[in-house]
Amino acid sequence: MKKPALLLLCLLLAAAGFGATITLEPGTPVFRTPELPSEVIAVASARTELPETGSKLVLIQRHPLARYYRLSEVRLPDGRSGYTHPRILLTPDGNLDFGNMLEWWRYPLAVLLCGGLAALAVTLWKRRREEDPWRRLELGLLPVLLRMTLLVLLVNSAQNIIAAPADETGYYSNLIHFLAGDFSERWHFTVGTSIFYLPFELLSGTRQLADLLIPVSWAEGFLIAPLSLFLGYLIARKLTGSDRKACAAMLIWAVLPFVWHHRPDFTGRLFVAFFEFPSAEFSYRHYINLIACGFSAMSDTPSTMLVLLCMTILLYCRVSRRSAALAAFVFGVSCMFRINNILFLPAIAAIVWLRQPEYLAGVRRTLTNAAAGAGAFLLGFLPQMLANWKFFGSPLKFSYTNYAEGAHTYLHWSFIELNSAFYGTVNQLVWIPGLLSLLFLKDRKLRIILALWAVPVIWFFFGYSHGTDDPIRFILTSYPAFFIAIAACGVWDKLTRSQIGWLLLILAGWIVCIPNASYGSFGWYFAEPHHLLWRTGLFPPLQAAGTAAMAAGSVALFLTRRKLGIFTALASVLYLLGNAYWLALGLAAVLLLAVWDMAQIGCRTWKLRQPHGE
Repeated sequence: MKKPALLLLCLLLAAAGFGATITLEPGTPVFRTPELPSEVIAVASARTELPETGSKLVLIQRHPLARYYRLSEVRLPDGRSGYTHPRILLTPDGNLDFGNMLEWWRYPLAVLLCGGLAALAVTLWKRRREEDPWRRLELGLLPVLLRMTLLVLLVNSAQNIIAAPADETGYYSNLIHFLAGDFSERWHFTVGTSIFYLPFELLSGTRQLADLLIPVSWAEGFLIAPLSLFLGYLIARKLTGSDRKACAAMLIWAVLPFVWHHRPDFTGRLFVAFFEFPSAEFSYRHYINLIACGFSAMSDTPSTMLVLLCMTILLYCRVSRRSAALAAFVFGVSCMFRINNILFLPAIAAIVWLRQPEYLAGVRRTLTNAAAGAGAFLLGFLPQMLANWKFFGSPLKFSYTNYAEGAHTYLHWSFIELNSAFYGTVNQLVWIPGLLSLLFLKDRKLRIILALWAVPVIWFFFGYSHGTDDPIRFILTSYPAFFIAIAACGVWDKLTRSQIGWLLLILAGWIVCIPNASYGSFGWYFAEPHHLLWRTGLFPPLQAAGTAAMAAGSVALFLTRRKLGIFTALASVLYLLGNAYWLALGLAAVLLLAVWDMAQIGCRTWKLRQPHGE
């Protein structure tokens, strides 16, 4: 048995050795160094085969995007080494012509996803009036497959464009120093993402961040982000009691990143958002597409997935110390990715109080579950506390709060003016119907959970010094709360065909109209208060037509279904005339209403527990 195995091994090694060549077409340059552009030391004059001795991944960065090229290291006939790519040619005028950089496996992946989505859609349509035991799963998979299909078509069109590394360099530095056993430098970034990078680093073994960016981006965009959509569906169906509403909520999340964009002007402090097709070009619009879909190596996508997983465990697992500990452990791990995830603790507590009160059934059980949860949370968060202790002298002292030693001030009231305008403008398509839905909700318990889920983290980033870096990924975990509120608010129930037609007319008006822009300046609005109640720009003919469509649709709906007509009218007015600061006040109003709801529910619960006759 040993001889055949040895022979097979020798054949495999020989095949690997014989296969280590690369074919270059005429005009293919060979570069001196693994850089682009670089000095050309040779050009293929005919079809040529050269020995391939290695490879190097090269990034050409222009923030916030990068193009990647995997250059092959080759040995020339004269013994020199150089770097080349079979799809990069040198034109007669001396310029580089970059050909199709799409990896072969992306084509069958796109076909597979498109086919899967089509098959699922056909199945749902054919069985729409039949009993289908798989419908619950099928409805949950619909937004997942839709997002993945749209994303693969986008990234295939963009070919070799990825998000340029930013915070990833800090996370990767933590990992490299840990693997080298070098703790001489402080870790200024949380350790969750560094741990997440570990299996990718062990598989690549290159000690180069560039080699991790591509597989991590694909893992986040096509595994973790879709899992977040499915977890969001599970949470939504449990909170709303409806599979269809849960599916609708996640369909909004699946599609919105591809059609809603923004353009920031930090010099003029003017922000505007708009409907637009996705871009496959090397542009800010494409960057926003990637970030909102989770196609990056950043911490936000796994962080969001873990928070949603914690909520799912609490809602679906049998009430016990084990489930409390498991949910708390997952939440502790999520806080290693983003410390500010602790702001979701009120929402998690509300889920326990209002949806799983068995966790709090009696003093003894409450204390037991709390102790199990606290211990599990500390265990999940332990690596971060050990890093804090090592580098900052205390388990609860983070680099972000190390002000005494000259660290940057991360939270301050002065940042609210700009950040709230930026975030409110960029997210108005979500916040306007989301806030109105929270106000229209009859289910107080659901409003409490969703308000505590969405608002605290947004307020945190209003005061964050780096909040303008990205108005989407920082608050990524808050989006499902708004989408669930929109789907569950009740104004869409039992729509007639004519009402659906009027809603589509209003939506068309929203699409053709650019919503009101916002200035990131309190002083500008205080100096001219009429801008708080009127549009910053003018109404060109197309927008006038869109405004007329909104008005006609809202009036028609008001005549047949008053509540829906009021909802669409208020939403359209805010869309056309409102500004980001009004939406910031709306966040406060929703949170105050949730606090009032909590007080009423708490008082009612306390009265019910009192002995009769007291």
